[in-house]
Amino acid sequence: MDSPRDIVEEFFDRMEDDRRNTVGDLFAEDAVISLPGATFEGPTAAYDFLAYLEPRYEWAAKEFDRWLEAGDTVVSVGSLYGVDNDGADFSDVRYVDIYVVRRGLIERLDIWNDLAVDGVVPVPADDAPAVPAEE
Repeated sequence: MDSPRDIVEEFFDRMEDDRRNTVGDLFAEDAVISLPGATFEGPTAAYDFLAYLEPRYEWAAKEFDRWLEAGDTVVSVGSLYGVDNDGADFSDVRYVDIYVVRRGLIERLDIWNDLAVDGVVPVPADDAPAVPAEE
């Protein structure tokens, strides 16, 4: 059986090549994927996640800085680079992904990144920072 990190690395490989449409095979039926602005659950979580990402930028890839592993949990830390929807290159956008892998499948994926903060993707109106009330 593959290690949790092997499963995560397979996910990254599929996301960056022509097997992207098979990433759902790596997720449990009751998977939960959360990222800034959205959460996806259940047997279609991986494909709903991909559909959510599609209009957000032309393409993005990861430059890995470090991996942290503890039992079923794998953490990937690094930066994103790619091309936004206006055709402009972006790079050095911080990210942290936390995966929980059990029985050879990804059960949970929590994604944190600075794509909105760095202006690569728009900030949804509901996620706009609150303005403190004047005293």
